[in-house]
Amino acid sequence: MERDSRGGVSPRTLPEPQRVEGDGSPLPSSLDESRRNPQRVQAKPFSISFEVDIIQLVLTIVSMATRFWLLGLPRAVVFDELHFAKFATLYMKKIFFFDVHPPLGKMLLALVCGFCGFDGEANFARIGEEYPATFPVYQLRLLPALLGSLTVPLVYQIAVELRLSRWAALLAGACVLLDNALLTQSRFMLMEGMMVFFLCLSLFSFLKFRNLAHKEFSIQWWFWLCLTGVACTCTLSIKYVGFFTALIVVTMMVKDYWHMLADIRISDLDMVKHFFVRIFSLVFIPLCIYVSLFYIHLNTLTKAGPHDNVMTSGFQASLEGGLAALTKGQPLYVSYGSQITLRLTHGITGAKPCWLHSHQHVYPVRYPDGRGSSHQQQVTCYFFKDVYNWWIVKHPNRESLVVDEPPQAVKHGDVVQLVHGITSRALNSHDVAAPMTPQNQEVSCYIDYNVSMPAQNFWRVEIDNRDTDENTWQTIKSHVRFVHMDTRQALKATGKQLPEWGFHQIEVATDRVTVQPGTVWNVEEHRYTTNPEKEQQARELANTEMIPLKPTHLSFWRKFFELQTKMFFSKIDIDMEHKYSSGPLDWPFLTKNTAYWMSPTSNAQIHLLGNPVIWYCASLSIFIYIGLFILYLMRRRRDIFDLTENEWHHFLFFGELLIGGYFCHYLPFFLTDRTLFMHSYLPCVIYKILSLAAVVDHIYIISRRFAFAPTIVSSICLGLVSAAVWAFVKLAVFSYGSSGLSPNDIQHLTWKDTWDFLVHTDQ
Repeated sequence: MERDSRGGVSPRTLPEPQRVEGDGSPLPSSLDESRRNPQRVQAKPFSISFEVDIIQLVLTIVSMATRFWLLGLPRAVVFDELHFAKFATLYMKKIFFFDVHPPLGKMLLALVCGFCGFDGEANFARIGEEYPATFPVYQLRLLPALLGSLTVPLVYQIAVELRLSRWAALLAGACVLLDNALLTQSRFMLMEGMMVFFLCLSLFSFLKFRNLAHKEFSIQWWFWLCLTGVACTCTLSIKYVGFFTALIVVTMMVKDYWHMLADIRISDLDMVKHFFVRIFSLVFIPLCIYVSLFYIHLNTLTKAGPHDNVMTSGFQASLEGGLAALTKGQPLYVSYGSQITLRLTHGITGAKPCWLHSHQHVYPVRYPDGRGSSHQQQVTCYFFKDVYNWWIVKHPNRESLVVDEPPQAVKHGDVVQLVHGITSRALNSHDVAAPMTPQNQEVSCYIDYNVSMPAQNFWRVEIDNRDTDENTWQTIKSHVRFVHMDTRQALKATGKQLPEWGFHQIEVATDRVTVQPGTVWNVEEHRYTTNPEKEQQARELANTEMIPLKPTHLSFWRKFFELQTKMFFSKIDIDMEHKYSSGPLDWPFLTKNTAYWMSPTSNAQIHLLGNPVIWYCASLSIFIYIGLFILYLMRRRRDIFDLTENEWHHFLFFGELLIGGYFCHYLPFFLTDRTLFMHSYLPCVIYKILSLAAVVDHIYIISRRFAFAPTIVSSICLGLVSAAVWAFVKLAVFSYGSSGLSPNDIQHLTWKDTWDFLVHTDQ
């Protein structure tokens, strides 16, 4: 080809124009090469071809050696093993627990426990504590280590399927092998190592499927398409951050389908078949797997446990023990004269339960902003069960605070008064601004100061989830709104925390927007108030319908959707502070490390810390790609074509998949308000390592146009790998935690001032 004076390919000497169909329309250039240039090889019947990739085999063996070495040490709790090992034991004892992440990873650990015959009896309460002698530490760490080991050859094979050179694929696999952070995370009972494996399997399956476009609807084609859907589901079923891998894969699938529409060789019937096949494999199968995992999860964990108070009262009552044991035999129907506790049903205060509460203390006369209050008795929402949470349901036209003979059940639309059990003051609201949300109306218990502020303490009961033929207010089951009769506003927990004068409890107010989660309450504990002087009344009440002694039945779908809501909107760790927490700006260049474990007798310690050579070079490759992309675009606008069409579309494709995947995983962390740690960045590390290999391969290819340039590129890569090996060996003491370090050793390994390693003061 002739080159112009600017170094580009002259448009007069471009390669052959793209092949067009009979009607003159070009083939869709962004589809993979295998569709446009199928190389159909006639296979011999009943024959099997088998080949061994020596590089891939060596990578696998070395990876397993590094992951399995000293796997059982330390025999102590390492970082989040405190949670995930406990979850595995709770599975064995069928005790319900709550976690913001999906259950697949924890179920796999529990499966290992079952295979080992472990009964779940183990006690450990803090990081660094020794595991009991019967606890299968090595076996439970073996599964993450195995999946972490297989990640290395998977990344190598992904690079091969991306049609990078074998040397670039080796570079990608070697970088994963030599990264200390990926090594550390895959050696313990942690979720990220398993998630990264399924992430890589998702990318590999997608690329295999895409490269089989010329064998559409074949068994191989079906296998890799279905495996793509399964792997994507497994990725997000371990941690929801895996959703972004599914998103990038589905986006690439949709993009390819869009370009297929322009391929007139494909009939309309085939296009319809392709559409429904993709819907089946990427939507229907993943949904079935995801729901099935939760079906197993919820049908396994049938006993009440330490986390069940996160769930609604109805959910708790469906578990054996716990609330079911506490409420069994209680009256089913709420009547005038009933004593009740009211729990906020949907928990807008995060995952914490909250009960309607009052106490003798009053609102301050004036707030710091100068607004005045009613100076009435405070009403709050309290995080703990307390005697001050009890209320009596009073008939508005009677003075009696005991249940009638027979009990008169409260129905939807009835008007009641709620009298606080300890202080005997009625729940009240009036046209006074609430302390923390001035747009809402204050709620209090009425104190008669003999001033011009009459009591306004009548409330209409509205049952939100009533059946068509059941309007009666029921214990636990009924979701109730209390609408203030005078102002038509609903009783609401605002989620705002009161200052010290309110004991930092949650503000309760009324809101003119009645239909919202914060206005829904349910009765959790219930008893009838009786007159001890009337024996007949006691006998009448003994014959009323009670809550059954066995756990309340709740359908799987109700439990499933409630659990999904709690997981998505939980704020358990939103206010958690940790010395080793970090943010997205700290991750790409390893500003901070995370301490995982330290020996009680020496300076041996484990930290999550990436290989600086790999992380810096991989992060740099992201900027190099973006720079090259902008440069190519500008030169193409000037009709200077540095790349052939095939090379250009390949450059765009790996950029969309890898650079797009990197930012798709990375940028959302800037929007989260949770406490973050560096292990959240590990999926991004996989994408940027693959980006490094792709950029190096691309630079090597275009460098062949210049003398000595390929040698320079090869020398730089060799130096990069050598430096990565050196850094890996040096920092391996923080990955295995097997070496006692002197303070001087630790000082020499503190390569950045922001790294924070631990030193025993007596060493």
